[in-house]
Amino acid sequence: MLKTTILKKLKQWRLVAVIAKDVRRSALKERMLYGFLLLALLFVLMANVPFIVKDPKVFDNQPPEVAAVQIGFVSINIFILLIAIFISLTTLQNFLAKEKLALLLSKPVWRWQIIEGIILGLYQMIFLNWFLLTAGVWLVVFSHTKSLSFYIWQGMSVTALLAFFYVTLVVFFYCILPNIMAGLFTFFMLIAGFGVNFAHDMFARGPYPFFLRKSLILGLNVLPKINDLWGVSMRSLKLFRIDVHPTPIILHTILLIIVLNILTSFKFRRFGRT
Repeated sequence: MLKTTILKKLKQWRLVAVIAKDVRRSALKERMLYGFLLLALLFVLMANVPFIVKDPKVFDNQPPEVAAVQIGFVSINIFILLIAIFISLTTLQNFLAKEKLALLLSKPVWRWQIIEGIILGLYQMIFLNWFLLTAGVWLVVFSHTKSLSFYIWQGMSVTALLAFFYVTLVVFFYCILPNIMAGLFTFFMLIAGFGVNFAHDMFARGPYPFFLRKSLILGLNVLPKINDLWGVSMRSLKLFRIDVHPTPIILHTILLIIVLNILTSFKFRRFGRT
């Protein structure tokens, strides 16, 4: 009985992997992706500048290695976000077109398998870009310092987690509004995530009724803590000494991703119906 159940689950996830492979291929064919990747690599190569410029005042007297990693951190986070939103939207528009969707639904496949396959395929594409860009920063630092600097991979792993959240958020909003508005709502959600700490303090101290204050704080606790995640990353990258506890922040993000996946799968049951 247990063996049969395990084999059934493996078969279901094998179908998810097949769909993910198809989605990844579709995403990697997007020309816009290579434009973003080329620009990102050019910005990453700017990490060489701190090692070339001899005047320490140019980079606020920071060591060249720290300045190089800081340039890489900013470049990778910006372009991973742009790739996650724009390439995901373009791929979703192609992959979830009525003709493609009708073909998928004509096969013996559950709707949750389709949506999980889409999210997994898009993340595979994003992860490949993250790996190339992080490797670029690491190679720049290694070529100048001859140090392995494994902390770069550890620090930038937070961006890989954020990329998974970006993709899940785009797909979630696309199942609600299958157009460019999904990208705009994703941007708005992330901007709101940046202001969580400030808004939390404002609502906690403001002259609001007890019920309203607690409701607002509860809503803020649901939002992604982008600032805190970046703080975890920057501390691991040895950019700043930030007092932040990584475990609850990372667990909160993983839980948010899981909940979004469940909600997206539920919403996708009605996607494309008239």
